[in-house]
Amino acid sequence: MAAEPRAPSRRLRTVGGSAARPAKLNREVVINAALSFLDREGWDALTVNALAAHLGTKGPSLYNHVQSLDDLRRTVRVRVIGEIITMLGRAAEGRSGDDAVLFMAGAYRSYARHHPGRYSAFTRMPLAGGDDPEFTAATKGAAVPVMAVLSSYGLDLEQAFPAALEFWSALHGFVMLEMTGVMDDFIDTDNLFTDMVLRLAAGMQRRGEPVVL
Repeated sequence: MAAEPRAPSRRLRTVGGSAARPAKLNREVVINAALSFLDREGWDALTVNALAAHLGTKGPSLYNHVQSLDDLRRTVRVRVIGEIITMLGRAAEGRSGDDAVLFMAGAYRSYARHHPGRYSAFTRMPLAGGDDPEFTAATKGAAVPVMAVLSSYGLDLEQAFPAALEFWSALHGFVMLEMTGVMDDFIDTDNLFTDMVLRLAAGMQRRGEPVVL
């Protein structure tokens, strides 16, 4: 009996030991792939050739969609900032005061833990965009949802911006320490984080109180 003819098999390019099906590339596909790559490999590993291998293609083909490595990294950072702004806004939606601060801080910490590569992109130097107005506007925009929440403590715009920087500095410091694992063996990091955020919130409350002469 003649053997049944086999359907032609489509070869898949192997990336990192697993088969990856080539996708039709466009700028959106490339940027989304870069975000996934960041969380798996880290910021320093993000190059055009490495991302091309991740996508199952050759480096030169990506230049049809990004101008350069700088263009790729800048676009990724702007996208990450947008993700964080959206995440913070959703976390605080319908909330105010300590409730909003706790939810927002928890969402920020969770983002950093689940997307370490993206978080690294967010905090890379320089944070400001220099002569790039779009990037500068994006970075400043990250403070807007935080300032909106802090205004619920009675802070005006002049008070809310430095308060937002203080708040972010504390969260970023905690997140970076937690990522190293140095606190895991001797303290409950969840309780420590909540306590820190509530202490910050108490400070915001005092900032908003009228000065008695």
